[in-house]
Amino acid sequence: MRDVVAHGGPFVAAVEATRMPMVVTDPSVVDNPIIYANATFLTLCGYGHEEVLGQNYFSRVGEHADPEVAQRVEATMTARRTFIEEVPFAAKNGQRIWVSMFASPVVEDDRVVQHFASFLDVTDRIERERELREAKETLEQRVAARTRSMEQANTLLQGEVERRQRTEAILRDALARGEEDLRYRDFLIREVNHRTKNALQPAISLLGVQARATGDPASRGTLEAAMGRLRRIGDVHALLTYGSRNPNRIDFADYLDRLCRDTAESMAPERVRVEVEATDEAVWEPDLVLPLGLIAARC
Repeated sequence: MRDVVAHGGPFVAAVEATRMPMVVTDPSVVDNPIIYANATFLTLCGYGHEEVLGQNYFSRVGEHADPEVAQRVEATMTARRTFIEEVPFAAKNGQRIWVSMFASPVVEDDRVVQHFASFLDVTDRIERERELREAKETLEQRVAARTRSMEQANTLLQGEVERRQRTEAILRDALARGEEDLRYRDFLIREVNHRTKNALQPAISLLGVQARATGDPASRGTLEAAMGRLRRIGDVHALLTYGSRNPNRIDFADYLDRLCRDTAESMAPERVRVEVEATDEAVWEPDLVLPLGLIAARC
């Protein structure tokens, strides 16, 4: 093959005509220099014959190549094996070219006399793969950012849900306490009213006994009037405690109207007409309403 390369012939003509970039190197010389390069290889790299012949083709690879590629090629050729790997070439104009390199030893008399290498331009595929990797990385970054954003939003949402659950629990507890307080208040009202009636009833009974025992009509009338007033006091107290939704704020107009109607019905409803005139602002505390009610009941 050395003679074929040196003197030309059908093989060289075929190699020159092919569209596959090819070179032949001489491993017997230090640095394994190129001794032949076809026109397609020169077109690929953009160099002339004088710039390629005598040079190691790895000098044309450029700074992006793995520095161990040449060592792997040398080791593979020494072991008389075929080397296949994708490596970057740096063209003369600075363009980066990716090639699939196929190198094979040429053995004569049981020794490697030449290296034959061919190159397939895979720049487009490598660039597409690079673009796909970059697109994938960009997509993964966006997905990761979106995931982080969703995780943060979920964390905030969970915090808000927990806060609302705590608030609802507090409100339920407060409502339960409020209902318990209302039940306790109703109990106290009933107890106070019951005790008031119990306190008034003996006095009313004693006045009734005295009224029945006296023979003086005037005295009997006075005693019966006193009994009526005591009954009115009980009615005033009962109406005050049971007739209002809010025992601390009494609508005096409504309270006075019901008090007067109850009083009139117990006396002479056919001869009494009740009319109450009061402003909307007449909403007072029990300490003020109670004595006013007693005054009205006495009248």
